[in-house]
Amino acid sequence: MSALPSFIVLSSLLGLLSGLERVPALRFAPTGRVRPFLVTDGGWYLVATGASVVSTFVFRPTLSRLALPGVADATAGLPAPARLALALAVYDGVAFAVHVGIHRSPALWSVHKVHHSSLNLDAMATTRTHMFEHLVRNLPAQASLFVLGFPAETVALVLVIYATFALVGHSNLRIGSPWVELAFVTPRLHRLHHLPESSQQNLGTVFTVWDRLSGRLLTRDASPDERTGVPGELDAYPQRFAPAFAQPLREARARSALVRPATWFDPTSDGPIAGEPRPRP
Repeated sequence: MSALPSFIVLSSLLGLLSGLERVPALRFAPTGRVRPFLVTDGGWYLVATGASVVSTFVFRPTLSRLALPGVADATAGLPAPARLALALAVYDGVAFAVHVGIHRSPALWSVHKVHHSSLNLDAMATTRTHMFEHLVRNLPAQASLFVLGFPAETVALVLVIYATFALVGHSNLRIGSPWVELAFVTPRLHRLHHLPESSQQNLGTVFTVWDRLSGRLLTRDASPDERTGVPGELDAYPQRFAPAFAQPLREARARSALVRPATWFDPTSDGPIAGEPRPRP
């Protein structure tokens, strides 16, 4: 599946989900007649589209040359359904590990906060993701598949399936069942990840096994009254596109201004001595 058909499929799915979210009997939380920050998330949708184009035409030709010969032969010998299932599991597992790392790294969390800033969770909120995060989240998982010798067609199909789960998982729909959640992530589960008090849980996108194995799986029903957003910054994080796009850079500058490697002179010594980071004067 090439880039253009993938774009058409995912755009159509986004439109379908957005339509279903307007049906009162199907939606999880009530919505107004006009979606808040529609223009903002339209901008983030264009960013996601641009990141997909860059990934497809700039990075994928290089990644496709990473295949390990012996492993690639074994992968190619698998039946097509088994090959697709294995590729999806590998991609989702690597993406989960990267997601955990993003939540643990102050610098990467600063970028990821853009995604968590949505105050109204729905399918369109899926694409509220910084350009830099698209590369950090997607390239390691794609590289893993190419190293294992999966063909570009399989990788493209995995990306479509993964993106479909992401769109459905963020949707404002009443979807969720304990039986389904034995294996798959549902909106009921992922919604909990966007609540500030449980943002360290339910980090998976497709399979629940990664959260189960890491002790991060939380299963409960959220209330429509519970607010989503950046922990500690629910009403402070910028919602407009331009300020939000620049926010990670502002926070990086603030961190670098707060501390710097200090070099100070010991009066009993002839030279400088490295010290602990000191606040900038």
